[in-house]
Amino acid sequence: MSRISHRSGFSLLEMLLALAILGGSLGILSTIAMKGADAAREAEHLAQARLIAQSQLAMILASNIHPAAVPPTPVAPVDSESTTPFQYQVDVAMAPIQGMLAIRITVRALDPNGGMPIATYSITRWMIDPLLGLADQETEV
Repeated sequence: MSRISHRSGFSLLEMLLALAILGGSLGILSTIAMKGADAAREAEHLAQARLIAQSQLAMILASNIHPAAVPPTPVAPVDSESTTPFQYQVDVAMAPIQGMLAIRITVRALDPNGGMPIATYSITRWMIDPLLGLADQETEV
């Protein structure tokens, strides 16, 4: 008589292989999720740095006086719930065109642990040098 064997379940080897594949997949998915969360935090900090830079630039342009360089200075974040410290810096230089100033504002989202900045945003704007009086002449014409 020949015996016909019918398997009605999984072998131990098949179960171990399935668990290994599941564990590897979960490990890869968790790595991807952590990278996505880090990228979202960096994007949030970059957006706040951009808003801070734009507001500082608007204040400089609205003052209509000769802008001065500002060393790295702490500034409050735009989001009241943010615990990340921010600092801004203003650099003023002569632009390649005579009578123009190049104003560069750099905002950094600092790492609370003292490491490299989390995000950095810079904006550069040229403006007529207020010391030349060209803007006054333009309004008179």
